[in-house]
Amino acid sequence: MSREAIEPLAIDLVSVAHTGADHGSLSRLSRHAAALNALSGRDDAYQPLAEAAQRTMSADVEEVPLPLLDLLQRTMQERTSLTQFASTAGDLKDIPEGGYWATPMPAELLYTLVPETRPFAKRAKAPEQIDNIEKAARRGQIADLRLVQVFLKMLTEKTGNTVGDTVARVAIPAYGPVILPDLWPSLAPENRTFIAAYKIDVEATLARLLDKTGKKSDKGGNVMKAVEKLMTTVNEDGSSIGPESLPIIKLALKHAPDQSFRRKLADILAFMGSKASEALPDLIDAFEHTGLTRDYYLIRPIVVLGKESQDVADTVIRAMGDRDHVVRLMASFNLGQMGSVARSGLPVLESLADSDPDPKVRETAVKMLNKLRIRFGLVPAEAVAD
Repeated sequence: MSREAIEPLAIDLVSVAHTGADHGSLSRLSRHAAALNALSGRDDAYQPLAEAAQRTMSADVEEVPLPLLDLLQRTMQERTSLTQFASTAGDLKDIPEGGYWATPMPAELLYTLVPETRPFAKRAKAPEQIDNIEKAARRGQIADLRLVQVFLKMLTEKTGNTVGDTVARVAIPAYGPVILPDLWPSLAPENRTFIAAYKIDVEATLARLLDKTGKKSDKGGNVMKAVEKLMTTVNEDGSSIGPESLPIIKLALKHAPDQSFRRKLADILAFMGSKASEALPDLIDAFEHTGLTRDYYLIRPIVVLGKESQDVADTVIRAMGDRDHVVRLMASFNLGQMGSVARSGLPVLESLADSDPDPKVRETAVKMLNKLRIRFGLVPAEAVAD
């Protein structure tokens, strides 16, 4: 095919795709459609392009994008075949996964983020900047090399800066692992740099965080600060803490300074459900070995994560012998919520129902005992009194 036919078509197609495929924009393709139709009569090589052009021109306005993209793709393929590099020896190489360092960003967005890029520009207000960051991220344009240093500087701005928070959560992670070396020098568990690095690579961030501290006690403190930052910041975009965070949550269970903090971690794991099953042994260990008596609040999250786990059943059965009557009460109740593995706890439930010194524990044990007996077919339902 001749360059004279393809080059003007390619230019106009790019313009139409940029401005929008309404009827006004499509009018500039009319002459190309007619020319391609005429050429296809003399050269079959033009036939696919001519057909794509006709489909584009005849489609309803709502259905134009699909044939337009087909025409654009075919045109660009033909245009490439006409370049001076078409016969160059060698193989095409895949672009490695990672950050997109040269994605173009529309100038109108860039101006609002860096007003110094145009004369006499007024600084855009935070809501507009945040909106533009999120728009550019959705379009895959936020990882613009021109903005790297601007974004890195925003990470260090004062706590109340909402633009900086959005940069940490949305903009910096878009660059991918290639930007991590720029984050390591200022990495601290309580700042935005941690959130940005966490969004890119949790394990690498956790390892770096622990490497920066010497004493074991300092490492525990940094883990706590990191998890606190995580719980208050990572959900701002409406998402929940995901399974990629399990390494840091497991460490936090080990180093948790108090009961309240462990309970927050347990709630996070329970909310994650089966995705958090990897952390179940750590949660059981925190439940059984962090005080003179077990924390009754952790029983429910443990059962949520392991309703059919024999290890969980054994843990709950042991808890029914705890010195704290509230622990015994919660353990009895939650055994009744478990699956087939709860059967091994029937003898202990019988003992609590008969002789526990606390009346509420006895009452709960009786109810769960009856519930499980019916479930396992040990007694008919009508034989159990209300």
